[in-house]
Amino acid sequence: MTGFARKGGALLPLSDEEIERIHNGALAVLERTGLGIYDREMMERLESAGCPTEPSRHLVKLPRGLVAQALAQAPRTVTLCGRQPESDLHLGDGRAYARTPGGATRIFDWETGAPRDSTQDDVARCVRLADALPNIHGISMCQVVPLDVPRERMDLCTTEIALANTGKHLFYVCHNEEHVARVIELAAARVGGPDALRARPIISPLCESTSPLRLVAHQAQVLKSFARHGLPLRLHAHPIAGLTAPVTLAGELVMTHAEVLGLVVVAQTLAPGLPVVYGMSSSVPDMKTALNLAGAVEIGLLGAAVAQLARRCGLPCSISSGIDAKMPSAQSVLERLMTTLPPILAGADLINLATTDSKMTFSPEQLVLDDEVMRWIGRYVQGIQIDDETLALDLIHQIGQTGIFTDQPHTARHFRRELLVDGLIRGARLDAQEDLVARARAKLRALAV
Repeated sequence: MTGFARKGGALLPLSDEEIERIHNGALAVLERTGLGIYDREMMERLESAGCPTEPSRHLVKLPRGLVAQALAQAPRTVTLCGRQPESDLHLGDGRAYARTPGGATRIFDWETGAPRDSTQDDVARCVRLADALPNIHGISMCQVVPLDVPRERMDLCTTEIALANTGKHLFYVCHNEEHVARVIELAAARVGGPDALRARPIISPLCESTSPLRLVAHQAQVLKSFARHGLPLRLHAHPIAGLTAPVTLAGELVMTHAEVLGLVVVAQTLAPGLPVVYGMSSSVPDMKTALNLAGAVEIGLLGAAVAQLARRCGLPCSISSGIDAKMPSAQSVLERLMTTLPPILAGADLINLATTDSKMTFSPEQLVLDDEVMRWIGRYVQGIQIDDETLALDLIHQIGQTGIFTDQPHTARHFRRELLVDGLIRGARLDAQEDLVARARAKLRALAV
């Protein structure tokens, strides 16, 4: 089974009272302010469900009761399938998973390390790299955008490449809404048809609101197409503090929560009981330049809070973790840890490992580093097993004051589970002169993807 089992205490930045204040604030926003829905069919379906609408403004207001009904219909756990059951991601079962990012238009060259535009060959190599890394559990179909492909063929190209190069679950981000149906057909053909795909969904799409408080036509088309096929949806909000949301983190959480809850209502109105994942891509800006940040410490804090909000609603959640460092470095590892570990400790089910340079440039070396970071986090959240065997009282008594534990069967039985061995950090010689990034580069070359 993939993923990291959690044990022990949790990081809870919000009290129960604070969670309720944010939740009720989001409900008030949906009921009073409403959502902009830029799709006539969706507006009509919501109106039939009891929502007040203003078609001339594309405005729909969502009653609290309808939100509660939608949350009650959504499954508590969501399985995102791989080609084989051992690659399945069971979101909501208490385990944490990691997936690769998508959307970078540049890549650090595999041989020279110089940044350049990405190509179809890079798409294939990125998929194979993620497939080879054991602590990466799901794969973006478009980790890099192939700029040597016409935009109108991009979705079909990356779908075909991804399906041919991995058996792990595939995460789809739409660039061409006119090809969404064809993407679903390609995935269905790979597993034996539409019914087989519904039974074991090897692909899930990102359906993202556009802050503040809108569902635009492009994203509405993705949501409708996958909902009609009964396939799970990842529903994300991406407000930016001080730009498309209040600058206060509390206000940004209200905006995030309102937008995701609105998407849940839309999805359940179209297909009651459809599996949905509560997703957060919320971020903060550099207030001096207005640049959108991906690796700020506030993003880890927001992710932990959102994990609590998702759990309050009974939904599994997906959180984005980012890096603002221009290239793999000590800064990139620090930013990865600070935007990944807090949400996982708060109960996040799936981490999206957004890449370097604020999501703009994909680094193969960084993904190798991320695999190691996730291995360390996996050991941390595994916790400490307490039972008669691990307490080892009889062994302690046997060895006493003068013996050693190295040659004991107990040590041989347990050291691999208890202690991390090898890897980029533990595997280095004490006198090694190579830094961590150089060791990641060496591992990347050894994988020969």
